[in-house]
Amino acid sequence: MSLETPSRELGPQEALFIEMTRLSYGGLQFVSFIRVCKSLSVDTLRTGLEYLHKRHPLLRARIQRGEKLRWICDVDFNDIPLNICQVDDTLNLEDEFRDHGINCLDSEKYVYSIKLYLNKEGLVEWISVINIHAAFDGRSVMTIFSDLDKFLQSNETLEQAKSLPLQESIASQLESAGYFGEKGVEHKNTDDFIWPVEKQAAPSERKSCAISYVMPPEKTQKLVNWGKSNGIKITAIYCAITSIAARAVPVDKKLTEVTLSMDARGLCSPNIPLGHIGAFSETASLKLPPNIESANVVDVAKMLQNQIISVLLKQRPMSKNLSSDYKMSDITHMATEITAQHKSFPAGIIVSNGGSIPFLADEMEYFEIQMPMITLTNGINPLMAATFTTYRNSVFVFGYCEPLISRHSIDLFVNEYMRILNGLISE
Repeated sequence: MSLETPSRELGPQEALFIEMTRLSYGGLQFVSFIRVCKSLSVDTLRTGLEYLHKRHPLLRARIQRGEKLRWICDVDFNDIPLNICQVDDTLNLEDEFRDHGINCLDSEKYVYSIKLYLNKEGLVEWISVINIHAAFDGRSVMTIFSDLDKFLQSNETLEQAKSLPLQESIASQLESAGYFGEKGVEHKNTDDFIWPVEKQAAPSERKSCAISYVMPPEKTQKLVNWGKSNGIKITAIYCAITSIAARAVPVDKKLTEVTLSMDARGLCSPNIPLGHIGAFSETASLKLPPNIESANVVDVAKMLQNQIISVLLKQRPMSKNLSSDYKMSDITHMATEITAQHKSFPAGIIVSNGGSIPFLADEMEYFEIQMPMITLTNGINPLMAATFTTYRNSVFVFGYCEPLISRHSIDLFVNEYMRILNGLISE
């Protein structure tokens, strides 16, 4: 490892995420649950985790405040919180997610923490990782555990680990590649979007929740084949299903947009290598047709797909400002506005298709990523629908925030989402 400490200023999106996390008591943190599929002791896993810490500079990151926020990547692995507990019964991921959601990490000390869940034999059965989304995202979690899996299968030692270089912010790399963003740091809907919260609550009173569904990958392949027969990519299909299923939520709303979270690594020039980690997601705001109440999946998906293509062709802006020329005071002011108590959500449903882990991060022998989700106590989006495929399963995770949205409403939405999806597969 180089003796020089990796360091750089945060991009506008990273800085906004840091401030929103701080002001919403943990909103925009990422919680991931990873099931261990092969016998693994605490000592062996700890060695592997220390290897990752040496390899990826953003795992060693902390925030230094000044005129602008700055990543300083000098945190020792021994300073990362590592909790261990015994699990006697089946782990309830929903309850654990809710508990983690009230744990706000101090970004000036570290950007992630880890919890190990042991079975009766004292072996690791589950791992949970809580991280600040400004440092690295869900796709980076895939990369991290792919790296860990390779390390555990290899003869490499901890002493052989070398640090990767610290990547520049995704905003600066997209900007230099010719993409452009909106004028504001955070997207604001300019149409008549109104999705009222079911009950107003200050950030400290909000509880981040998530539920997940698992189904065989063969069903996802059927959905891909259905899309091909209709000339539609899978991401556009997920966006369409999400926007149509939202009709099942019993609030007097006008849904005019879906916020798509995209993997922006391949949009940069040169591309960001898949072996690196960071906050590499970027968003695009997709406008829904006025007849969304009666439109079918094919029509909605084709309309959204055309918008996605327009963003990729640099004909439409990304949802956030990509310029590194920003004032920290503006960032903090906007974060304060966004996270404050409101009568309605400022942005639409967020959709993320994480893709295939075997394609993005190789097949894993030791681990199965089971439920990754952002904590939504920031109050921006009514809910989030995330999908990805592992070597063993297709996973659907739905995030929301109580009491802004009730469990009754999310159940209605998820039931409708899965009904539409299964209907397409059976066609």
